[in-house]
Amino acid sequence: MNQSAQAASFQPRLVAARELATSGQVLQAEAAYNGILKEWPESIEAATALARFAMDRGDAMRASRLLERARLQAPDEPQLAVNLGFAYAASGRPAAARTLLEQTVERAPAFAQAWLHLGQLRDAMGDARGADRAWFQAIKRAQSRGEWMDERSTPPWLLQPVLQAMARVATGRRQLFFAAFEALRQQHGPDALKRVDRALTGYLREWEAVPPDARQRPKFFYFPDIPATPYLDPYLQPWMQRLVDAYPAIRAEALAVMAQPEQLRSFMTFKDGDRVQDYVSGDGPRPSWDAFFFYRHGKRYDENHLRCPQTSALLESIELCRIRDQAPEVCFSVLTPGSHIMPHHGVTNTRVVVHLPLVVPANCALNIVGGDPHHWQEGVPMMFDDTFQHEAWNRSDSTRVILLMDCWNPHLTDVERLAVKQLVESISDFEGEAKVG
Repeated sequence: MNQSAQAASFQPRLVAARELATSGQVLQAEAAYNGILKEWPESIEAATALARFAMDRGDAMRASRLLERARLQAPDEPQLAVNLGFAYAASGRPAAARTLLEQTVERAPAFAQAWLHLGQLRDAMGDARGADRAWFQAIKRAQSRGEWMDERSTPPWLLQPVLQAMARVATGRRQLFFAAFEALRQQHGPDALKRVDRALTGYLREWEAVPPDARQRPKFFYFPDIPATPYLDPYLQPWMQRLVDAYPAIRAEALAVMAQPEQLRSFMTFKDGDRVQDYVSGDGPRPSWDAFFFYRHGKRYDENHLRCPQTSALLESIELCRIRDQAPEVCFSVLTPGSHIMPHHGVTNTRVVVHLPLVVPANCALNIVGGDPHHWQEGVPMMFDDTFQHEAWNRSDSTRVILLMDCWNPHLTDVERLAVKQLVESISDFEGEAKVG
């Protein structure tokens, strides 16, 4: 008999066992499930029901064996792993429970209950910081689905642990993030970091950190007390003249790269559900936004530096915004004919974007939405705050190429830049989706 036929044959007995359990006839229900499991060892429902009865009696070892048996049939089912984790912990095996749940959140990171229980285990084992990280993930992932928002959206049996996790995360994050730049406060005094303190309390939602200009909406981190203008004078960067002076050499190397377009990569990274046309559209034959990266999310592309030694030398001679796993982002940005980069916002106004136009056909522009388009001119730098909603287009029949680089907002002091670097790295370590350990 195949599995589906076997399951169908046992269905009436499973229904009867469920009804016994629901009506409070636990001994009769347990006997019914035992009979099913004896004849059908692969029954997940029978094994998990019997494990629940065993846990209720305090027999966590028997519950563990039953749940291990069930997981043989469904090794990737996260709820079974969570139940088994509880049984391991209750039977005096917290390390096994922690390992199991860490494996589970790697395989099924959206399953909030696994993160919640992992936080409880880490906390019980003395890993308070690891517990806070796990609880943050639990809350974030549940609330992204509209769950755990309030008492109505939280199952009653989870309400107390969820509230405890929220309280711990709120306290733990605040302490951790302020500690990230505490040494700088001790060295330079509190006045030097007042603006960073205010930015951080805004990030923690202790006040409504929303820019007054509706066009400006940083996706990640807003630094409120610096001039808020879409365009900035590029010569506020002390190294800008060196960049302009190197324009002929940089352009020549960019043209050599364009002669081998297979070296280009898409500028965009996509998550599940994203559509290319939401980022780049247009009426060209192949609308696209491509790049030849020197740095991406802080990673140095050594081979590309070797292919463009003069550009590389210039980049390494200036102060780049260096934040681990985040910045700098530097590339030859390539917009094909008929392409339109759709309106979007950047992540933080602590960084601004510099463009050195290298190859600019007619009818190419960057536009701050609600303002006037900026038409690039070859060799003439421009700098803008990309947290203002912006778009770009190439309405010509040839390719546009610019050197694109993010750099520190020139209105930050040196100590503020260092504090922001340390703070953002701390946030990334704590909140990063890939951080399991």
